[in-house]
This record gives sequence, structure tokens and C-alpha cells, in this order.
Amino acid sequence: MTSQLRAPRLLAAALSFVALTVGWAEVGEAQMTIKRPGDRPDYKVELEPHLLIAPFEPLGPGVGTGVGAGFRATIELAPDGFIKRINDSVGIGFGIDGIHYGGNGNYRGDCRRFENGPAGTRVCTEVDTYGDASNYLFGSVVMQWNFWLHRRWSVFGEPGLSFYLGDLGRDPYPGVSPVLSVGGRFHFTENITLTMRLGYPAFSLGVSFLL
Repeated sequence: MTSQLRAPRLLAAALSFVALTVGWAEVGEAQMTIKRPGDRPDYKVELEPHLLIAPFEPLGPGVGTGVGAGFRATIELAPDGFIKRINDSVGIGFGIDGIHYGGNGNYRGDCRRFENGPAGTRVCTEVDTYGDASNYLFGSVVMQWNFWLHRRWSVFGEPGLSFYLGDLGRDPYPGVSPVLSVGGRFHFTENITLTMRLGYPAFSLGVSFLL
């Protein structure tokens, strides 16, 4: 093929690529919603069952990483959010999560409880199993700050507190820990999304129903 014939074809291909790129950009821009306050799904509560991965060791007697499942319900409080110029909203979320930590196999066998024995001695009546597998139950309360970026995408941040019971089934260990997560949703439809969350005490992947 001569250079005279090749040049027009390359030019046509380049122009076609530019046209497609411009077209896709216009479609993407048309679906951006972050600068249009109120342009988002109409809902009052978000219900989210999810699976959990806990890459961090828990507070209390548990050790190792964990896996589990849970449920979150978030009630919309401020449809217009904190920033009037952008498409944001604020809600309060309540969650319950169960996580099984696998332990690390290094059982210490320290004495957890002593009682008085004869002749002033102290007798160990319970030995811990630090390093053994353990189960935790978390109840969380968070503020959810949403940013509605696009017809298909939204993101959020969630600061809050988690109340937990550790080492369930043996000697439950109560406590409180901070919660700090960031997450995002991919909207299959306007009101059904794939929802991912990264943070402490666990990462989650679930499905949200905006009702």
C-alpha cells in the first residue's frame, strides 16, 4: 500500500477515535451528579447485608485475622448534607457484625484467675488460651457522609464507635473501639448497589438496598 493511500486511512481512523472519545466524555459528563444537589436516589433507609474480612488483630484477648458477616441499616438524616453546593447527604448507621479470628497457634497458657488455697497459697482456677481462635460480636454506630458522584457511583466516609464482646463462648470481654471507614457503591440500578468498605475494624463487601 502506498503512502498516499495509507495517510487518508490513518487520518480517518484518528478522526473516528477522537469522535468516540469526545462522545464517551460527553456521556460521562452528562451522568456526573456531584455538582447537582438532590440528583440522587430517593430513599429513607439503606439496608446492607455484607461479608467481612478483618486484617487487623482485635482489641482484647483475640489474635490473628478474621472473617465474618454482618448487617448495616443507615437512616437518612440530612438529605442536603453539609455542603450546599455539592450533591452530598448525611445519615446515621447502626450495624451488627460477627467475626471469627483464627488465632496464631502460639498458646501461652497464662493463668487468668486465681483463688485462695490452703495455707495462704494461690491456686490457678482458669488458664487462658491466648493465641487460640476466638469469636467477636460488634455493634456499631456511625455517621455516614455520602457524596453522589455519578449515576453509577457514590462514595462515603463513616466515623463512629463500635461496642464489642470478645472471646465469646468462654469469658466474654467487653470493650469499645473507634470505627473509621471509607467506602463506595456501584449502582446496578438506582436503588440496588454493590457496596465496599475499607476501614477499622474490618473491610466489607455487600449489597445495599436504598428504600
